[in-house]
Amino acid sequence: MSKTVFLTGASAGIGLLTARALAARGHRVWGTARKLENLPKDLPGFHPVVLDLNNRAGIPAAFLAAQEEAGGAFDVLINNAGSGTFGPLEGFTEEEFRSQLETLLFGPLDLVRAALPAMRARNRGLIVNVASLATEFPLPFLAPYSMSKAALSAMTEGLGIELAHTGLRLIDLRPGDFRTKFHDSTKRIELSPALAAAYAPNLEAAWNAIDKNMNAAPDPQQVADALVKIVEGKTKRPVVAVGDIFQARIAPLLVRFAHRAWVQWGLRLYYGLKTGKKT
Repeated sequence: MSKTVFLTGASAGIGLLTARALAARGHRVWGTARKLENLPKDLPGFHPVVLDLNNRAGIPAAFLAAQEEAGGAFDVLINNAGSGTFGPLEGFTEEEFRSQLETLLFGPLDLVRAALPAMRARNRGLIVNVASLATEFPLPFLAPYSMSKAALSAMTEGLGIELAHTGLRLIDLRPGDFRTKFHDSTKRIELSPALAAAYAPNLEAAWNAIDKNMNAAPDPQQVADALVKIVEGKTKRPVVAVGDIFQARIAPLLVRFAHRAWVQWGLRLYYGLKTGKKT
Protein backbone atom coordinates (compact mmCIF):
# COMPACT_ATOMS: atom_id res chain seq x y z
CA MET A 1 0.00 0.00 0.00
CA SER A 2 1.13 3.53 -0.76
CA LYS A 3 2.42 5.36 2.31
CA THR A 4 3.05 8.98 3.17
CA VAL A 5 6.65 9.62 4.16
CA PHE A 6 8.35 12.68 5.64
CA LEU A 7 12.05 12.49 4.76
CA THR A 8 14.74 14.96 5.76
CA GLY A 9 17.86 15.56 3.72
CA ALA A 10 16.24 14.68 0.38
CA SER A 11 18.40 16.87 -1.83
CA ALA A 12 21.47 14.63 -2.15
CA GLY A 13 23.14 11.37 -1.24
CA ILE A 14 21.17 8.72 0.61
CA GLY A 15 18.16 11.00 1.05
CA LEU A 16 17.77 11.70 -2.66
CA LEU A 17 18.22 8.04 -3.56
CA THR A 18 15.62 7.10 -0.95
CA ALA A 19 13.14 9.69 -2.21
CA ARG A 20 13.48 8.37 -5.75
CA ALA A 21 13.22 4.73 -4.67
CA LEU A 22 10.12 5.35 -2.55
CA ALA A 23 8.42 7.46 -5.23
CA ALA A 24 9.16 4.81 -7.85
CA ARG A 25 7.26 2.29 -5.73
CA GLY A 26 4.19 4.51 -5.42
CA HIS A 27 4.81 6.08 -2.04
CA ARG A 28 4.25 9.81 -1.52
CA VAL A 29 7.30 11.58 -0.16
CA TRP A 30 7.57 14.98 1.48
CA GLY A 31 11.30 15.61 1.22
CA THR A 32 13.20 18.44 2.84
CA ALA A 33 16.19 20.63 2.12
CA ARG A 34 17.34 24.05 3.22
CA LYS A 35 16.83 25.46 -0.27
CA LEU A 36 13.92 24.69 -2.57
CA GLU A 37 16.08 24.69 -5.70
CA ASN A 38 18.14 21.77 -4.35
CA LEU A 39 15.18 19.39 -4.24
CA PRO A 40 14.22 17.13 -7.17
CA LYS A 41 11.75 18.48 -9.68
CA ASP A 42 9.18 16.58 -11.72
CA LEU A 43 9.48 13.48 -9.53
CA PRO A 44 6.00 11.91 -9.34
CA GLY A 45 4.77 11.61 -5.77
CA PHE A 46 7.45 13.95 -4.41
CA HIS A 47 6.50 17.08 -2.46
CA PRO A 48 9.28 19.59 -1.69
CA VAL A 49 9.55 21.04 1.82
CA VAL A 50 11.92 23.84 2.79
CA LEU A 51 13.30 23.02 6.24
CA ASP A 52 16.41 24.11 8.09
CA LEU A 53 17.10 21.88 11.06
CA ASN A 54 19.30 24.59 12.54
CA ASN A 55 16.30 26.91 12.68
CA ARG A 56 14.48 25.03 15.39
CA ALA A 57 11.72 27.61 15.76
CA GLY A 58 10.52 26.86 12.23
CA ILE A 59 10.57 23.05 12.42
CA PRO A 60 7.10 22.35 13.92
CA ALA A 61 5.30 24.71 11.54
CA ALA A 62 7.01 23.27 8.46
CA PHE A 63 6.22 19.72 9.54
CA LEU A 64 2.59 20.42 10.42
CA ALA A 65 2.02 22.22 7.11
CA ALA A 66 3.36 19.17 5.27
CA GLN A 67 1.24 16.89 7.43
CA GLU A 68 -1.88 18.86 6.55
CA GLU A 69 -0.98 18.67 2.87
CA ALA A 70 -0.56 14.90 3.25
CA GLY A 71 -4.11 14.65 4.58
CA GLY A 72 -3.33 13.60 8.13
CA ALA A 73 -0.63 11.83 10.11
CA PHE A 74 2.38 10.68 8.17
CA ASP A 75 2.79 6.94 7.99
CA VAL A 76 6.57 7.30 8.23
CA LEU A 77 9.05 9.86 9.52
CA ILE A 78 12.66 9.36 8.39
CA ASN A 79 15.24 11.55 10.10
CA ASN A 80 18.02 11.27 7.55
CA ALA A 81 19.58 14.73 7.14
CA GLY A 82 23.17 14.98 8.19
CA SER A 83 26.33 17.04 8.04
CA GLY A 84 29.87 16.77 9.33
CA THR A 85 32.39 19.16 10.85
CA PHE A 86 35.98 17.99 11.11
CA GLY A 87 38.62 19.05 13.60
CA PRO A 88 40.00 18.47 17.10
CA LEU A 89 37.31 18.76 19.74
CA GLU A 90 39.04 21.57 21.60
CA GLY A 91 39.12 23.63 18.42
CA PHE A 92 35.34 23.75 17.92
CA THR A 93 33.65 27.04 18.59
CA GLU A 94 30.40 26.98 20.55
CA GLU A 95 28.52 27.81 17.33
CA GLU A 96 30.15 24.97 15.36
CA PHE A 97 29.54 22.46 18.12
CA ARG A 98 25.93 23.49 18.64
CA SER A 99 25.24 23.46 14.90
CA GLN A 100 26.17 19.79 14.73
CA LEU A 101 23.90 18.91 17.63
CA GLU A 102 20.99 20.86 16.17
CA THR A 103 21.26 19.18 12.76
CA LEU A 104 21.92 15.66 14.00
CA LEU A 105 20.07 15.44 17.32
CA PHE A 106 17.85 18.34 18.38
CA GLY A 107 16.28 18.84 14.94
CA PRO A 108 15.30 15.16 14.66
CA LEU A 109 13.96 15.31 18.21
CA ASP A 110 11.75 18.28 17.28
CA LEU A 111 10.39 16.35 14.30
CA VAL A 112 9.69 13.29 16.44
CA ARG A 113 7.77 15.48 18.88
CA ALA A 114 5.80 17.02 16.02
CA ALA A 115 4.95 13.64 14.47
CA LEU A 116 4.00 11.68 17.59
CA PRO A 117 0.59 13.19 18.50
CA ALA A 118 -1.07 12.32 15.18
CA MET A 119 0.65 8.93 15.03
CA ARG A 120 -0.48 8.06 18.55
CA ALA A 121 -4.02 9.16 17.75
CA ARG A 122 -4.11 6.59 14.94
CA ASN A 123 -2.11 4.09 16.99
CA ARG A 124 0.20 3.40 14.09
CA GLY A 125 3.27 4.93 12.54
CA LEU A 126 6.94 4.36 11.90
CA ILE A 127 9.87 6.55 12.89
CA VAL A 128 13.28 5.76 11.40
CA ASN A 129 16.25 7.64 12.79
CA VAL A 130 19.31 7.32 10.57
CA ALA A 131 22.22 7.17 12.99
CA SER A 132 25.59 5.66 12.08
CA LEU A 133 27.97 2.85 12.91
CA ALA A 134 29.91 5.73 14.50
CA THR A 135 27.67 5.08 17.51
CA GLU A 136 29.92 2.09 18.23
CA PHE A 137 33.09 3.28 16.50
CA PRO A 138 33.63 7.01 17.15
CA LEU A 139 35.25 8.79 14.21
CA PRO A 140 38.46 10.69 14.98
CA PHE A 141 38.14 14.47 14.73
CA LEU A 142 34.40 14.13 14.22
CA ALA A 143 33.51 14.06 17.90
CA PRO A 144 30.29 16.16 17.74
CA TYR A 145 29.08 14.00 14.85
CA SER A 146 29.85 10.74 16.67
CA MET A 147 28.31 11.83 19.96
CA SER A 148 25.17 13.15 18.25
CA LYS A 149 24.67 9.88 16.37
CA ALA A 150 25.23 7.87 19.57
CA ALA A 151 22.66 10.02 21.37
CA LEU A 152 20.22 9.63 18.48
CA SER A 153 20.52 5.85 18.71
CA ALA A 154 19.94 5.92 22.47
CA MET A 155 16.94 8.21 22.01
CA THR A 156 15.46 5.87 19.40
CA GLU A 157 15.75 2.83 21.63
CA GLY A 158 14.47 4.65 24.69
CA LEU A 159 11.47 6.07 22.85
CA GLY A 160 10.70 2.66 21.39
CA ILE A 161 10.51 1.27 24.93
CA GLU A 162 8.29 4.16 26.05
CA LEU A 163 5.90 3.47 23.16
CA ALA A 164 5.87 -0.31 23.63
CA HIS A 165 2.16 -0.23 24.53
CA THR A 166 1.23 1.39 21.20
CA GLY A 167 1.21 0.34 17.56
CA LEU A 168 4.11 2.68 16.73
CA ARG A 169 7.52 1.34 15.67
CA LEU A 170 10.96 2.89 16.10
CA ILE A 171 13.96 1.79 14.05
CA ASP A 172 17.57 2.82 14.48
CA LEU A 173 19.30 2.59 11.09
CA ARG A 174 23.10 2.54 11.25
CA PRO A 175 24.88 2.95 7.92
CA GLY A 176 28.61 2.42 7.65
CA ASP A 177 30.81 4.09 5.02
CA PHE A 178 29.11 4.67 1.69
CA ARG A 179 30.30 6.39 -1.45
CA THR A 180 28.48 9.70 -1.09
CA LYS A 181 29.54 13.35 -1.14
CA PHE A 182 29.42 13.50 2.66
CA HIS A 183 33.18 13.80 3.09
CA ASP A 184 33.45 16.36 0.29
CA SER A 185 30.85 18.55 2.01
CA THR A 186 32.33 18.09 5.50
CA LYS A 187 33.44 21.41 6.93
CA ARG A 188 36.95 21.71 8.34
CA ILE A 189 37.20 24.09 11.26
CA GLU A 190 39.81 26.83 11.23
CA LEU A 191 42.69 26.20 13.62
CA SER A 192 45.38 28.40 14.98
CA PRO A 193 48.89 27.37 13.87
CA ALA A 194 49.65 26.21 17.41
CA LEU A 195 46.55 24.00 17.62
CA ALA A 196 47.10 22.58 14.13
CA ALA A 197 50.66 21.69 15.09
CA ALA A 198 49.51 20.10 18.32
CA TYR A 199 47.40 17.55 16.44
CA ALA A 200 49.74 16.94 13.49
CA PRO A 201 50.24 14.48 11.87
CA ASN A 202 47.13 12.59 13.04
CA LEU A 203 44.78 15.31 11.83
CA GLU A 204 45.73 14.84 8.18
CA ALA A 205 46.12 11.08 8.56
CA ALA A 206 42.52 10.79 9.76
CA TRP A 207 41.21 13.09 7.03
CA ASN A 208 43.01 11.14 4.32
CA ALA A 209 41.91 7.77 5.73
CA ILE A 210 38.27 8.85 5.82
CA ASP A 211 38.57 10.16 2.25
CA LYS A 212 40.13 6.90 1.07
CA ASN A 213 37.52 4.78 2.85
CA MET A 214 34.62 6.80 1.45
CA ASN A 215 35.94 6.56 -2.12
CA ALA A 216 36.26 2.78 -1.80
CA ALA A 217 32.95 2.33 0.02
CA PRO A 218 29.86 0.54 -1.34
CA ASP A 219 27.10 2.12 -3.41
CA PRO A 220 24.74 4.19 -1.17
CA GLN A 221 21.79 2.70 -3.02
CA GLN A 222 22.10 -0.13 -0.48
CA VAL A 223 20.93 2.24 2.25
CA ALA A 224 18.04 3.52 0.14
CA ASP A 225 16.99 -0.07 -0.56
CA ALA A 226 17.16 -0.85 3.16
CA LEU A 227 14.93 2.14 3.91
CA VAL A 228 12.39 1.00 1.30
CA LYS A 229 12.25 -2.42 2.99
CA ILE A 230 11.77 -0.78 6.38
CA VAL A 231 8.99 1.51 5.09
CA GLU A 232 7.22 -1.44 3.47
CA GLY A 233 7.46 -3.56 6.63
CA LYS A 234 9.87 -6.12 5.22
CA THR A 235 12.43 -5.29 7.91
CA LYS A 236 11.20 -4.83 11.47
CA ARG A 237 14.34 -5.21 13.58
CA PRO A 238 14.76 -2.28 16.01
CA VAL A 239 18.39 -1.81 14.95
CA VAL A 240 19.41 -2.22 11.31
CA ALA A 241 23.08 -1.98 10.30
CA VAL A 242 23.91 -1.41 6.63
CA GLY A 243 27.36 -1.61 5.09
CA ASP A 244 30.00 -4.03 3.92
CA ILE A 245 30.25 -7.33 5.75
CA PHE A 246 33.11 -6.22 7.99
CA GLN A 247 31.60 -2.89 9.05
CA ALA A 248 27.98 -3.96 9.42
CA ARG A 249 28.38 -7.53 10.66
CA ILE A 250 31.81 -8.56 11.87
CA ALA A 251 33.03 -5.37 13.58
CA PRO A 252 29.85 -4.75 15.66
CA LEU A 253 29.96 -8.38 16.79
CA LEU A 254 33.63 -8.16 17.78
CA VAL A 255 33.12 -4.91 19.69
CA ARG A 256 30.54 -6.57 21.93
CA PHE A 257 33.09 -9.11 23.15
CA ALA A 258 36.41 -7.29 22.85
CA HIS A 259 38.02 -5.20 25.56
CA ARG A 260 37.39 -1.53 24.78
CA ALA A 261 41.13 -0.85 24.76
CA TRP A 262 41.43 -3.29 21.87
CA VAL A 263 38.66 -1.50 20.02
CA GLN A 264 40.45 1.83 20.44
CA TRP A 265 43.69 0.25 19.26
CA GLY A 266 41.90 -1.06 16.18
CA LEU A 267 40.44 2.37 15.45
CA ARG A 268 43.85 4.03 15.69
CA LEU A 269 45.25 1.41 13.33
CA TYR A 270 42.31 1.74 10.92
CA TYR A 271 42.81 5.51 10.62
CA GLY A 272 46.60 5.38 10.61
CA LEU A 273 46.98 7.40 13.79
CA LYS A 274 50.25 7.61 15.69
CA THR A 275 50.27 6.99 19.43
CA GLY A 276 52.47 8.38 22.14
CA LYS A 277 53.77 6.90 25.33
CA LYS A 278 51.27 7.16 28.18
CA THR A 279 52.41 8.01 31.67
